Amino acid sequence: MILEPLYKYGFNIDTTHNFAFFLGTESGELLKRFIELIFFSIIIYMIVSEFERNKKREYKYLIVGFIALFISRVVISLILFSKIFSADKFFRFGVVITVIDSYLETIALLLLVSGFIFPIFKNKTLIFQKVLVYLISIITIITASTYVFFKSGILQAKYTIAIPELMQIFVLIFPFYILSKSEYQKINYKKSILLAFFIYLLIPLINFVSYFTIGRVDARLLIVQHPLPFLSILLLMRTVYLTLVDKAFLKTKLKMTEEEVKHEKEMNKLKDDFVSIVSHELKTPITSMKLYLSLLNSGKFGKMTFNQKKAVLTLADENNRLSDLINDLLTISKIEAKKLVLDKTEFDLPEIIDKMYIENAKDKEIKVINKIKPISVFGDKPRLKQVYINLINNAIKFSDKKGAITLNSGIEKKKWFLSVKDTGIGIEKDKIPKMFDKFYQIEDILIRKNQGIGLGLSIVKSIVQLHKGNIIVKSELDKGTEIKVLIPNK
Repeated sequence: MILEPLYKYGFNIDTTHNFAFFLGTESGELLKRFIELIFFSIIIYMIVSEFERNKKREYKYLIVGFIALFISRVVISLILFSKIFSADKFFRFGVVITVIDSYLETIALLLLVSGFIFPIFKNKTLIFQKVLVYLISIITIITASTYVFFKSGILQAKYTIAIPELMQIFVLIFPFYILSKSEYQKINYKKSILLAFFIYLLIPLINFVSYFTIGRVDARLLIVQHPLPFLSILLLMRTVYLTLVDKAFLKTKLKMTEEEVKHEKEMNKLKDDFVSIVSHELKTPITSMKLYLSLLNSGKFGKMTFNQKKAVLTLADENNRLSDLINDLLTISKIEAKKLVLDKTEFDLPEIIDKMYIENAKDKEIKVINKIKPISVFGDKPRLKQVYINLINNAIKFSDKKGAITLNSGIEKKKWFLSVKDTGIGIEKDKIPKMFDKFYQIEDILIRKNQGIGLGLSIVKSIVQLHKGNIIVKSELDKGTEIKVLIPNK
C-alpha cells in the first residue's frame, strides 16, 4: 500500500538498488566526490570570509583542513575522470592510489580536527603546533613505511590498505578523548562536532574491519557508506555556520552595547553638568536668604513677635535643609564623575560636630547624648563634616519624639571612629546592604512620612571609601540603628 504511489511515478525497489550500486561504481564515486567538492567549497568560502574580518588562528586550521580535504577529493576526482573519460587511464583501485588517497584524507582530517579543538589550546599555541607537526610526521613515516613494506613483499595488499584506515580511526577518535574531559565542556556545538566525526569514523572503521575479515570492502558495505560522508559534512557545515552566525550576532550586540554605553556616558555628562550648574546657581540665593534670616533672627531689622520669630526659625531650618540637599547633589555629581579629590588635614574631631543639627533634634523633642571625644584625626574636614550631617539627619529623620540619639567616637585598631546611634524604627537585616544605594528609601514610597531623596547614606559610603575606611551597621526593628564609620588615622 505504501509503495503503490511510488510505482505510479516510476519509482521501484530495483531503481533504488540500481542507483545504490551505481554509487559504488567509479562513475558513482566521481559523482559523490563532485558533490563533496561543492560542500567543501561552500564551507571554505564561509570560513575564509570570516577570517578576512577576524584573523583568528583556529580559522587557519579549519581553512587548511577543509582545503586539504578539497584537494584530496580533486586529486581522486581527476584520476576517476581520467579513467572514465580518457584514453590514458589510471588504475583507481590500485594499492598506490588507495594509499595516497587515504594519506591525504588522514592529514586533512587531522588538520580539520585541530581546527575544531584549537580554541581549547589557545594559551598553549606553541605546544599545540609542535604536537600537530609531530603527528603529521608520524603519519607520513607510517604511510611511507607501509608502502615500502608492501613493495618489498613483507605486507599483503589488504594490510597495506588497512593501515591508513587505522590511522584515520585514531585521528577521528582523538577529538572524543579531548572533548570528553570536564574542563572542556563549554566548547560551542560540541555534540554536533562529535556526531560529525563519529559518522565520518564509521567509514574507515567499516573498511578496516572488512579488509581484515574478507580482504576487501564488500559492495553492500559500500552502499551503507554512501550517505555517511554527506551527513558528516552537513553537520560540520551546520557547526561552522552556527559558529559564524553566533560571532556575527555577538559583534552586532557588542557594537550596539558600545553605542548604548557611549550614549549613556554623554547623557550622564549632560546630567552632571546640569546638576552642577543648577546647584551652583541655587547656592547664591540660598546664601543670601541665610544671611537675611540670620539678621532677622538677631533683631537687626527690629523686634519680632513670637510667631514671627517662630516663622523665621522654620524658614532657617528649611533653608539649611535645602543647602544640605544642594551640597549632596554637588557631591554625588563629583563622585560619579570621579572628580571628588580629598584635601586631608589634621584636626580635632569635635570641629565637624555642627551643633545646629543637635538643636534641630532637640526642637523635635529628641534627646541628643554627645560623647564625642577630643580626638586628633586625619582626613578631609569638609567631607567628614558632610558625613556627620548626613548621619545625624538620617537619625533625626527616623527617630520619634521622646527618642534619643547618641554621638560617640574613639580609637579602634589604628582607626578612629564616629558613630551615630538612634532609637528609631530600625531596619530589617536583608535591607541593610541596600541602605547605602543611591535613592534607596527604607520606607515604602506610598506610606513614607520622612522627606529626602535617598542620597545621604550613599554619599557617606563614597566619602568613607575615599578615606579607605569602612562602615559597620547594627540595627533592630523598633529598637533603633547604629552606624559606625571607621577611618584609618594617617
